[in-house]
Amino acid sequence: MFKINSAIDLNELNIYNIKEKIISIEDLFNNYKMIELNDRDLKLFLNGVMLTKKYEDNIYRIYNKNNFIGLGVIKNELLKRDVIL
Repeated sequence: MFKINSAIDLNELNIYNIKEKIISIEDLFNNYKMIELNDRDLKLFLNGVMLTKKYEDNIYRIYNKNNFIGLGVIKNELLKRDVIL
């Protein structure tokens, strides 16, 4: 969640270590559970094929080999891609 009190003015940016202030896209979605896909499933997922996964209906962070790929949505045990980064 972004809050105004954690924002900094661009003129102040050189004072801070920039790596401490940058929020990764992956960090924005830390509140979602993750699913690790193998190479075969990743290829299918990226091509829009819905995969059967026995997880509850929700939004999930998708990974392959510990690399953040994007978000997927499970509905009725079917995983489909949502946002790919």
